[in-house]
Amino acid sequence: PEDVIAVFDEAHNVEDAARDHARRTLTETTLDRALDELRGTDDPRSEAGLNVLRTFREALREAYEDALSFGERAARSAATGGGGDRPPTREQVDDRWHDLAIDNDDARDDLTLAFLRNYSGPGFREELERTFALARELDREYDEAYRNGETATRQECQTLQAATFVESWTDESAAKGQYPVVSVRRDARSASDGSSGQGLRDSAEAGSQHDAGEIYGRAELYTCIPRSVTRGLFEDLYASVLMSATLRPFDVTEDVLGLADPETLAYGPQFPAERRRTYAVETPALFASRRDDHEVQETVATALSDAARFTSGNTLAFFPSYGEAERYHDRLSVGNAYLDEPGTDATDLRESFTDDDEGVLFTSLWGTLGEGVSFDGDDARTVVVVGVPYPHLDDRMEAVQAAYDAAFGGDDAPGGARGGSTGDEGAGWRYAVEIPTVRKTRQALGRGVRSPEDFGARILLDERYTERGEGEMRDYAVRGAFPAEERAEMVDVLPEKLKFGLLNFYRDRGAYDGDPPTP
Repeated sequence: PEDVIAVFDEAHNVEDAARDHARRTLTETTLDRALDELRGTDDPRSEAGLNVLRTFREALREAYEDALSFGERAARSAATGGGGDRPPTREQVDDRWHDLAIDNDDARDDLTLAFLRNYSGPGFREELERTFALARELDREYDEAYRNGETATRQECQTLQAATFVESWTDESAAKGQYPVVSVRRDARSASDGSSGQGLRDSAEAGSQHDAGEIYGRAELYTCIPRSVTRGLFEDLYASVLMSATLRPFDVTEDVLGLADPETLAYGPQFPAERRRTYAVETPALFASRRDDHEVQETVATALSDAARFTSGNTLAFFPSYGEAERYHDRLSVGNAYLDEPGTDATDLRESFTDDDEGVLFTSLWGTLGEGVSFDGDDARTVVVVGVPYPHLDDRMEAVQAAYDAAFGGDDAPGGARGGSTGDEGAGWRYAVEIPTVRKTRQALGRGVRSPEDFGARILLDERYTERGEGEMRDYAVRGAFPAEERAEMVDVLPEKLKFGLLNFYRDRGAYDGDPPTP
């Protein structure tokens, strides 16, 4: 591809796409099929494959059974006053994958330790080599059978897939930037007929050998730093063009994707400044620990109500989670309320909302409506982002943060908001959490004002966005993570003054039909 110029639109998504592309998984089902495949051949090399793959399967089961047992003990501790994050119990495992932490700070991961402890033989690498030799022959036979019309579909060699993963796991699970993880889920077929549940099971699991309702596992190598994937791609191309309205800060993009000496170009807002207004409202910081506070909820709900009442058209409100969206949906009684719920298709909801002219749509910033969707005209005249919508910091996110800190940290690492944690996470927090969150926020704000003739208001409902917050809440403020020209447009207002700002803005635009609302 040295004569190819690749153009990436919405290039802020390349990081996540590369990370997803690089992840490698092996389910217990594939291991079972590989073992059946080996039992079905009389080649003497099958004994080596049976030994090493059976041992890995047993180690996988041991790893997730130990983690689930820990979850049971932690649940009992929580019932008697204990606390903290804990793995799921067996009863909590459903047909979605649930991660179980197996990584160790001062040793190999639990799966690798169980594999090495349980293995017995001439050497697992030697047996893997014999397994590969047999698997490649089987794979060639499957290919020839398909090409000769002997089979309707091209059969995949399960032994080759399993052995390839086991070799990668033993070689790379302790490598920098790799996060080893085991996940479990419950077979989704109904006990009565063995059918899959609502299409939620992976297609690769069709015909699973597990009993209906049985828990089974998956090992995964998760790539924390995507430049291990993208750097080679960009180096092989003649040139690459990466475009996005939220690609900045460029230094983070360069580091994360492994770009070498790129030319950078940034354009400011392209539509008339007088046709948009961005308010940073000094409502209390919506920290997770304060979300249940009645006074905080009342202040936020009042500001949201004012935003909807003084908007000449629909209001689109984004929250840190679906739970928070539901909370305020249930509290507000202004306009026609629409609630976006997780796991549901938002297409019909969006159409109903845009057909309205006094609608208020409550959704999560991490849902499907935050980017790639246009709301033209009064379809979403005002867009509100409530709080600083940091993602849930699960074990994977913490692994990514630690990997970024190790790769780009140091005494001169760029600092960032700490979001309530202690110490200085430096580059790890900035690269893994703060910048992606602000990008999502900026994408959400961009759902309105989609043309030069359009107009609308954007509202950031949290004191961490304000200029005062930047001075008084340095460890938590996020205003500085926005580009300079976007910060310059932010107008700080007190919650009780927001309605006056919106009234003046929309009245100046001649937006109201008839008399404007009265403050």
